Amino acid sequence: MFRGSIKKGEALVKRRLGQTIACEICHGEGLKGLGDVPRLAGIHPIYIVRQLYIFQTGANSSTAGRQMKKVAEKLTKTT
Repeated sequence: MFRGSIKKGEALVKRRLGQTIACEICHGEGLKGLGDVPRLAGIHPIYIVRQLYIFQTGANSSTAGRQMKKVAEKLTKTT
């Protein structure tokens, strides 16, 4: 794991970093899911990174994919 990646991930989840909105806004407190929005808690980090990439590139064109594209479009490896 990259140095500081856990702290960066926590910052991304908890608050707005300028590049995107906080994950907890839609995915709920503790990332346990909220309504139709799936949980992120307990999901393997590589799966989450892969999904964010798919959202960024527009490969997922579902309604949720289009919403997540806006959320993920400015994220980078160093976010």
